[in-house]
Amino acid sequence: MKTILVPSDLSANSATALRYAIRLGLQFKARLVVLHCIPVLNYRLTPIISKKQLELLLKEEREKAGKKLGEQVARTYRYLGFKKIPPGTMILVEASPTVVDHCIKTANHSGAHLIVMGTHGAGGLKKYIFGSTASNMISRSAIPVLAIPGGHRFKKAETILFASDLENIGDELSRLIPFAKDIKAGIDILHMYYATDPVGMNIPKAESIIKESSFKKLRLVKCKVSPEYPIQIHLHEYLDKHKPALLVMFSKKRSFWNKLFSGSKTEELTNESLGVPLLSFRKSV
Repeated sequence: MKTILVPSDLSANSATALRYAIRLGLQFKARLVVLHCIPVLNYRLTPIISKKQLELLLKEEREKAGKKLGEQVARTYRYLGFKKIPPGTMILVEASPTVVDHCIKTANHSGAHLIVMGTHGAGGLKKYIFGSTASNMISRSAIPVLAIPGGHRFKKAETILFASDLENIGDELSRLIPFAKDIKAGIDILHMYYATDPVGMNIPKAESIIKESSFKKLRLVKCKVSPEYPIQIHLHEYLDKHKPALLVMFSKKRSFWNKLFSGSKTEELTNESLGVPLLSFRKSV
């Protein structure tokens, strides 16, 4: 992993994510691209504004945001013991009507292998129609997204907790294992299933894949849970008890209507207080 993109909205939560990204970047020996994207749509909705006025407002906003972002990055590096921002670190301030899409575009253009961002969550109708920026990023990005909860302190991961339905465990492990190797961590595969759930039939296949894998830091944790409660409830209880340094899930790309009415476990969890960083990969199928 050579490049990490860190979207910033200049908030305290963004500073938390930036601190985490810097520490992670040191492990990966990766460069950071820190991006603040100004939502142009906010200005276009302003009554009676000309193109010239819009360009002037955006120029002023870029200059103001650029100064704040530069100060935030420099302050964060100083906090971590750096006298100055390391060479190769990119600080970008750009404007776009679609912030999430622009972040993904920047990640692709810069060759980023990971997006690290803070979470704010969203409530009420806004959550179900627009979602949070983090959940939108997860649903749209083919690049893995690491969502950092507010105030979280970096903790070196000895073991990654990977919550899986085991349906595509071979493909998912082939993508997760290189990440685990880079940070020198093992992988606990947490499989929660109901007693009557046929998904439990995937366990023998998963055990076979683990046994044959050349990566020996793999362990399958099987949890039969009560059907009276959703899997998310059981997962929260497991996280509260075991307090892993990092949770990994694979998410499916879904249409707008799927998102509106059915929800995704991975995206929903970014809107909740997990208290643990959530690394999301896009499912291949």
